[in-house]
Amino acid sequence: MFRAISLAAFTLMLAASPVLAKKQAQENVIIADSAEKFAVLVDKIRSQMATGQRYEFLSPADRKLVNDSLDKMGSLLQANGSVEAMNMGDRTRLFNEQERANGILAKNADDRLVCTRVAPTGSHRPVTDCKTYRELEEIRKDTKTQLREFKRGGP
Repeated sequence: MFRAISLAAFTLMLAASPVLAKKQAQENVIIADSAEKFAVLVDKIRSQMATGQRYEFLSPADRKLVNDSLDKMGSLLQANGSVEAMNMGDRTRLFNEQERANGILAKNADDRLVCTRVAPTGSHRPVTDCKTYRELEEIRKDTKTQLREFKRGGP
């Protein structure tokens, strides 16, 4: 009997381990390997920073950092032609700029899922509430607008 229970517990642990170990992978938006491909990618990313697009919620400081990183990466690729032609110092600089820009863009993407665990009013049992970054920003903007209208005395 003990052996059967142990075997069942071990089987359940093995089945649950991939679920517990699952980690949300960060999407690398910027992949720089040649100057031509990178120029097309930069145009696409900069167009997605416009209002209503994927990265519209970038702060002005983050927008400047991303643009600076894109410019530095572009100049490194223009000078060398491709990643394979670069020396190790330039490759390291390119990789660091790429990681910096990817991190900022991933953090500010409007489709990023943000989950919170809160206990609803009247309950001690927390529930998970997940919303996209775009939904949270729209809620924040609508709340500010409603508060401003309330302070003025109406719409």
